[in-house]
Amino acid sequence: MSLRTRLFLLLSLFALTAPVYSQPYPEAIEVLRRYEQRPGVRVTALVRDLQTGETVLAHRTSEAFRPASLVKIPTTGAFLALRGHDYRFHIPVMIRGQVDGETLHGDLVLKASADPSLGSHYIPNQKRLISEVKALLEERGITRITGRLIIDLRGFPRPFFNETWADEDLDEYYGAPISGFNIADNYADLYLFSSDGEQPVVEPNVASLLVPTRQELLLGSSTQLDLTPMRRADTLLISGTVREGLSGRHLRWTMPDPPSYATMWLNEGLRLEGIDLQDRPELNYDELITGLDTLGYYTSLPADTLAKITNFRSSNIYAEGLAYALNSYEQRKTGQPTVMRSYWRERLGLTPTEFYPMDGSGLSPEGRLSSGALSLILSELWRDQSLHKPFLASLPEAGVEGTVRSLSIPSEVTAYLKSGSMRGVRGYAGYLLHEDKWYSIVYIANGAINSAEARATFTRLLTGLFTQQPLPPLPTPTKKVAAKGKKHSEHSKGSKKASHKASSKSSRKGKKR
Repeated sequence: MSLRTRLFLLLSLFALTAPVYSQPYPEAIEVLRRYEQRPGVRVTALVRDLQTGETVLAHRTSEAFRPASLVKIPTTGAFLALRGHDYRFHIPVMIRGQVDGETLHGDLVLKASADPSLGSHYIPNQKRLISEVKALLEERGITRITGRLIIDLRGFPRPFFNETWADEDLDEYYGAPISGFNIADNYADLYLFSSDGEQPVVEPNVASLLVPTRQELLLGSSTQLDLTPMRRADTLLISGTVREGLSGRHLRWTMPDPPSYATMWLNEGLRLEGIDLQDRPELNYDELITGLDTLGYYTSLPADTLAKITNFRSSNIYAEGLAYALNSYEQRKTGQPTVMRSYWRERLGLTPTEFYPMDGSGLSPEGRLSSGALSLILSELWRDQSLHKPFLASLPEAGVEGTVRSLSIPSEVTAYLKSGSMRGVRGYAGYLLHEDKWYSIVYIANGAINSAEARATFTRLLTGLFTQQPLPPLPTPTKKVAAKGKKHSEHSKGSKKASHKASSKSSRKGKKR
């Protein structure tokens, strides 16, 4: 580490640990202290002038807090830094065997890339991979394949759930596992239909395509479903019960084994496009496939666009995918953001005490970081000219768009923020523009918090710092101090499943699929 870098970090540390009484905005600190009088509440805040490096406000900046989705800031920042803003995931589309007229006597092979955006709900044309594979085959005149569709996952571990995630999140669409081949954000859209006295029907939609099913369903007093990919039949077996009188209900259903769903989706999609695959598809994790002829490549949207989707939508699967892609094969087995974590520690001299995320998305309740560490990361992303523009563009404008569109902030301030929320956590972090000056800000509340109070305290903090207006009152406290049932309120609509999976949730943690 250079002398200049060490001096910068020492000055930063001095600024972050300056005593509260020396700060120029005692009324803003009082806002935080009054909020901490709520039972169980602890809050940190750090505001810095990005031009001078001056600390405008600091409160509990060296203490570790649960960050929730604020972890997506170091995840997207590290991916942009290590891969570049114009990086694209590439999936080679290959064949092996002999082509005779319109027939390939052999196999179609797609090599996994860990792209988290395949068939995503957040990009246009969810079936683009299917159409591009078809086009590459047609360039060789191939419309019939006597062999198999093979997804080559060699070099990637089998899908599994992060072992530090809470049990209650493992059946939620935002708690899906990551893998080397992802599809449709790794959840299926289920549409349930039943009426009194009639056989119930479930339509499973994966990336805008109805996949083939075999259904063994009965009417019941509640909806209890089990979805099992049947690789030998290239079919999804749907069994269980559907509540009487249910009509048109939409559920989001986590795919515990995304590559298996992807083979069904690709096989059916190519069939509908006129490509006849005669043998059953296959997943390959171990064999070195040789004798391949590359037809071309499917490429993802650029990294800066993927980072923008991650932060605008607070997409856990995108964040986990970016962190997963940075890791080596062995590191991927842990589910932890090993490379991302090491990158920021080494670049900024952060310690495990102040920076220890346990995943790429912030869904883990065990992850911790300090506002001081996150502030240094924001400052570095601002200072680095190769990262400044793409990272700033990845953050939604508060009060206008993304997960912060409903956030109330003073009119004198323009803010580009990432939000973070889960049970017992509410936070905001990013950049503020006030009177032609830019600031970084980190605000995190932990404990038995009321989300409305946490948001209102943030608004009061900005009002006290950047305006001459009287501080708005806090909402009247209610007995219900924390939202229940959702770890991430940013993903609060349509997320509940019809039932738990048949297997024990705790047994799925950290286990390969």
